[in-house]
Amino acid sequence: MLSQPSVMYTYYMKDASVFWAECDDSINLHDHEDNTICIHGVDATAMFMACRNALCSKNNVFGELKTKEHTIASAKEMIATLQKYVEENN
Repeated sequence: MLSQPSVMYTYYMKDASVFWAECDDSINLHDHEDNTICIHGVDATAMFMACRNALCSKNNVFGELKTKEHTIASAKEMIATLQKYVEENN
């Protein structure tokens, strides 16, 4: 059983974008008003598993995702990159 976190912060950012930075193992959220939240201590494995959870869990992002041309192009890009990773490491 998971224990409760000792600290929990909740924020709302309208239309935020997110990226992972290798240089300091951080997740960075940024909105159109130049607000930024940076969470350090998220290594590559944790980021990879977060992506896996977003795409493959029972409650994945696909039910909320708006299917547009750029969304499909991004999905194809992810498939190609994952396939290359599997081929190179399997």
